[in-house]
Amino acid sequence: MRVPKGGTDMHCPSCKKITTCKAVPAAQVTYDSSDYGQRRYYTKHSDIQFFQRGRECLSCGHEFVSAEVDHEFLEELVELRDALSAIKTNAEMYVKESAAASTSLTKLSESLGVLRALKVYKGSKG
Repeated sequence: MRVPKGGTDMHCPSCKKITTCKAVPAAQVTYDSSDYGQRRYYTKHSDIQFFQRGRECLSCGHEFVSAEVDHEFLEELVELRDALSAIKTNAEMYVKESAAASTSLTKLSESLGVLRALKVYKGSKG
């Protein structure tokens, strides 16, 4: 026999735990009167479609908006985040190595300057 709980178990962004949350109108959470429709999409990216629902955590009372998206979209998002993370790591390494190379080139230039000065000095003695 199923016992009604009055909500759905989900992650509450305030409690940071899985807790029972009830559905509330999204407009109640966002204070946007046009948020009564559940089906949403981004104007610039009409291929990104999702369902949104207002939620209220029954443990802490926090109101938030949840979204349901296509599983393939989530997989693509994870791949893109991984790729961006790799780009960031590589960019940070490039910056470090560039700074080290710049320091080495400065030292090399100074050494060459000393060699040139010695050559000029030896040339004037002789």
